[in-house]
Amino acid sequence: MKLRRYIKPLSGPIDVTSLIDVVLLLLIFFMLSSSFVLQPGIKVNPPKGLGSTGVSDSRYIVNITGQQPPLMFLNDQVTTLEGLGRDLKAIAKQESEVTVILRADQEVSHGFVTEVMNIALEAGVSVLIATQPRMPEKP
Repeated sequence: MKLRRYIKPLSGPIDVTSLIDVVLLLLIFFMLSSSFVLQPGIKVNPPKGLGSTGVSDSRYIVNITGQQPPLMFLNDQVTTLEGLGRDLKAIAKQESEVTVILRADQEVSHGFVTEVMNIALEAGVSVLIATQPRMPEKP
């Protein structure tokens, strides 16, 4: 007696739930394991300079934009010269040895940057000026 073999193709919809589960798990894994770099949304183009140490451990950043009149931000909050002095004095009272990173656009006048530095120094905080690393010249 000869047995017949019948191959029946699968019929019905393809179940993609397991594929969706795997894709979503991979998405969640990569989202949680990626490192989030917090950068302020304030567009500042600092000048190039030597000796850029890449100090980024300060919690206080003053950004000065290059538009006229220049806008000032203390940790992404708009401020004025008077408000900056008041806020920095309050910070200096709460913490000891506070360092402020000053990120000023290269279009901002030297006098304005010096004025901001003087306000910070009067408040009792030290100031670091952020610059872009200069590319070495090709021989």
